[in-house]
Amino acid sequence: MGTKSINVSEEAYERLKTWKQSDEESFTSVILRVLPKRKSILESYREFQRSGKTISDEDADQLIKDLE
Repeated sequence: MGTKSINVSEEAYERLKTWKQSDEESFTSVILRVLPKRKSILESYREFQRSGKTISDEDADQLIKDLE
């Protein structure tokens, strides 16, 4: 696996550091653990359907507006 160097502000560094579960955990591990893998809208919808959860009509309308 290759690596990339990035610059972050002191504030961003301190926030990321608080997510570490141990001194041995790398920042790469923290990022991969905390940030979800990006999914398409269709993948997210199918996952939601499989969960058996529902949302109100009002929330569905707001979601549609947000996606437009």
